[in-house]
Amino acid sequence: MEAAAKQGRSNRQLMKKLAVVALLMFVFAWGLIPLYKVVCEVTGLNDVVKADSLDDAASGGASAHEVEMTFDATVQAGLPWQVRPLQTRLKVKPGQFVQVEYEITNASGQRVVGQAIPRYLPAAAGEYVKKLECFCFRQQAFAPGETRRFPVVFVVDKRLPASIDSITLAYTVFDVPGNTGVGS
Repeated sequence: MEAAAKQGRSNRQLMKKLAVVALLMFVFAWGLIPLYKVVCEVTGLNDVVKADSLDDAASGGASAHEVEMTFDATVQAGLPWQVRPLQTRLKVKPGQFVQVEYEITNASGQRVVGQAIPRYLPAAAGEYVKKLECFCFRQQAFAPGETRRFPVVFVVDKRLPASIDSITLAYTVFDVPGNTGVGS
């Protein structure tokens, strides 16, 4: 009988310890949220789009100033790819999220790996175009004759000077010889 009572006390102590551990884990996880925000502010992580742009875009309060966006692409000489934007022109309000698509075809009979590099015209506009998703973020591998479409998601920063009323976003695709296709 005494062994059963001793076991019962031991079980209750273990249960109390486990409850304390669970509570501490919850408090720790809850405390990480403000800590994460501070770390992001200090290091610049997660600073793709400023919070005020996100808030205004979500509420539909984008700037009244429209920008004419032109999309283009070229391919390095000798690279057997065809790269084209599916939409070549678009009116964009700064602060709004925009998605366009590019189509890439490997027109050769062999596997090819390439990397896209963006450029902006005027060059000063580059700091105001914040890409959230882009095929240019990694190398792309294509099988012979393969065609794929890639979204490019971006927002034009509301701090874009009013003097910039048109932006060209163009990509140049380069061959990555000898690569096995990271991001294929």
